[in-house]
Amino acid sequence: MMLTLRRTIVRFPRNVIHRPLSDVVKWKTVKLNDRALVRVTGEESSVFLQGLITNDISSLESKEVPSIYCMFLNTGGRVLFDAIVSPGFEPNQFLVEVDQKLSKTVIKHLSMYKVRRKIRIEAEKDLGVSAIFHGDLAANTDRNLQTRSSLVGSTFCDGGTRGSLLPDVSDSNSICFPDPRVDLLGYRYIGADSDSIKNKISIDTEEGTAEDYVRQRCWAGVAEGSQEILPAKALPIEYNVDYLHGVSFHKGCYIGQELTARTHHTGVIRKRILPLKFASDDAAVQFDTDISNDSGKSVGKIRKTQGRLGLAMVRLQEAFSASQLMCGGVPVSVWKPDWWPQDKAEDAKKELS
Repeated sequence: MMLTLRRTIVRFPRNVIHRPLSDVVKWKTVKLNDRALVRVTGEESSVFLQGLITNDISSLESKEVPSIYCMFLNTGGRVLFDAIVSPGFEPNQFLVEVDQKLSKTVIKHLSMYKVRRKIRIEAEKDLGVSAIFHGDLAANTDRNLQTRSSLVGSTFCDGGTRGSLLPDVSDSNSICFPDPRVDLLGYRYIGADSDSIKNKISIDTEEGTAEDYVRQRCWAGVAEGSQEILPAKALPIEYNVDYLHGVSFHKGCYIGQELTARTHHTGVIRKRILPLKFASDDAAVQFDTDISNDSGKSVGKIRKTQGRLGLAMVRLQEAFSASQLMCGGVPVSVWKPDWWPQDKAEDAKKELS
């Protein structure tokens, strides 16, 4: 069967400084063996997914964006799994990228809500997912994007869309699109496992490692997968689903919507995932290790580490007001990523000055 893929126009987001696509920058390609694809095909596939995901799939249908980030929630509003959704190779088909460890659970969850809809839900065994990125990527720091209140970490509505930095792929049997979460993560590539990405895109690349990709995510401040976003326990906004363009507060009903909508309405969120850096290599930490302030009080917990970098669930006000943070006997620093929307209070101060 001949596969076809739509061609997309390369657009550069505003307010981002990009380096030329030349030999000066060496892009890394990393095969993401811990990610899997689930194929949803059929005339009712978009309506079906719309009722299950936090984001609005209509932006994919209208080709406004080539992919969307989203989360699937349980009826109590807790995260079951995070996902990146993109159109497949066939009409009325979507590829849902999820944690490989949860792929069977994902198929079971989707099948439970299928009822009599004319759709097929299948594991995609012939295609794999890779990340393409480099360490000099810049974040979109559009100062027009503001949170709902003056409190740090308050909720955010409508992050807009992102444009592509990479040229389109050179054949019709693979898909390459910008990571829908944040520019710092580069691009997602979907193709046959045997494909050599180097021969598919017109930029200079080298093979990276899984550790390179995790380090990039930690530096960016983006959690991913069931080992970091605990199924049936995590709250979507605490994992920055709103800042990562992964939720629509205007699309209508979906499973688990009530708690997320209520949190957004109050505008207050006290804990969020933050990037973290250890002062030395001597930290003895594991998942859930406490991060303490200068008074010895816990203000956060480790979610992932890679070398000196990591991700942590942090109480924002307490962490940012501390004179020092410690974790595993080593000083650590946390920071608000540049790609976060501007706090409303910061904008108010500018207007008064």
